Amino acid sequence: MLHQLKHYLKHHWKSFHLHGIHSPFVFTLNRDCLQKRSNLAVNEEIVRFRESVKNHPQLLHIEDHGAGSKRLQENTRISSKILKHNCSSLKRAQLLSLLTHYLDVQRALELGTSLGIGTHALAMACQQVTSIEASPEVHGYASARLKAARVKNAHLITGTFQDFFDGNLHEQPSGIYDLVFIDGHHDGAATLRYFEALQPFLNEQSVVVIDDIYWSKGMTRAWEQLIHHPKVTASIDTYQWGILFFRKEQRQQAFHIHV
Repeated sequence: MLHQLKHYLKHHWKSFHLHGIHSPFVFTLNRDCLQKRSNLAVNEEIVRFRESVKNHPQLLHIEDHGAGSKRLQENTRISSKILKHNCSSLKRAQLLSLLTHYLDVQRALELGTSLGIGTHALAMACQQVTSIEASPEVHGYASARLKAARVKNAHLITGTFQDFFDGNLHEQPSGIYDLVFIDGHHDGAATLRYFEALQPFLNEQSVVVIDDIYWSKGMTRAWEQLIHHPKVTASIDTYQWGILFFRKEQRQQAFHIHV
């Protein structure tokens, strides 16, 4: 908690206002996307889906292959508590959908389906979403809720992230992804491994969004290494997320932006 508070205060102090951003690409992204409210109809869809999850509580067995939950330690958890403590907030889900739309994402990859909140937000704004979830019961719950919401462009796969990178999944995804959302594991060393393993799935127009970069000291160290990675040309720290870009025309620069 002290680690997060310290970095929140540092982030607030470092955050750029519009006039302090000298990258045209990041300036426009901040002005036209990060600081704007998303489409009202999409917002309503995201609210409805979240309410659907809230109103369909189910006891789920969790096979946690990552850093686990800071608030929920038991292996069997009620979905409503997972929603409250572990899923993307309403604001973050709306922002994820807005960012996906703004960047004209066609194919998105999500590492960590959980209850499908982020999956749904991505699906509202792009043509195809592939999402990986290690816990079969959680995968089943998210699939059911997305089906009930008539989401047809989300492909959910059961397996660990390492299964995905090792090519061991029954329905192994392939190709380039325009956006990758890493929303699981929350371990610094693992995040660095996954980032390196993602390289065959990325090009210079791709974007990687990492959730909870101040979850722990390890996650923060990983983020600080990634912003200096030779392939990363720009990074945005929103405190909740770390966003990485690979655009060759952009010189390497790190931005702190309050959203």
